[in-house]
Amino acid sequence: MFEHFIANYGYWAVFFFACVEGELAVLTAGFLCQRGLMALHFVMLAAFLGTLITEQCLFFMGRRYGARLLKKYPILSEKSDKVIKFLKKYDSSFIFGSRFIYGIRNISPIIIGMAGITPLRFSSLNIPAAMIWSVAVAGAGYIFADFLESTKNNLQYLQIAVLIIFCAALLYFIRNKNSA
Repeated sequence: MFEHFIANYGYWAVFFFACVEGELAVLTAGFLCQRGLMALHFVMLAAFLGTLITEQCLFFMGRRYGARLLKKYPILSEKSDKVIKFLKKYDSSFIFGSRFIYGIRNISPIIIGMAGITPLRFSSLNIPAAMIWSVAVAGAGYIFADFLESTKNNLQYLQIAVLIIFCAALLYFIRNKNSA
């Protein structure tokens, strides 16, 4: 049943979770690739598209509705000060690397859009960053599974590890959804 779900919905799940937060789901998918349940290049593609589309949409939301969003959602306003500080200090490096900074990943494109950065400049930094993120996170999951396979040549350990990663991702998603 697990293999059937992964075969039918695995890439869509990677795409969806890459849209909302992603790291643990993409790591898990990379892990499943090493087990032969998914293809690594398709996991990387789904993660890339999910994160890229989300970041681009959030950027344009920031350009159009940024001030209203900050008024409506005070938690965004609190995090925006940190993002603005990083943007002023690191400029292009921050735009490129914001997806790798825990805690401000999802708010960053909104604030960057509000800051008057042109869409071309944002996209020219966001697209390669999304590629690197997708390859690095899925690859890390694959390497982790390969390491476990070489040290614990036992399917039970791998199934337990996948279950732990999946549960951690689910708890992380639920915790972050409730705190927003």
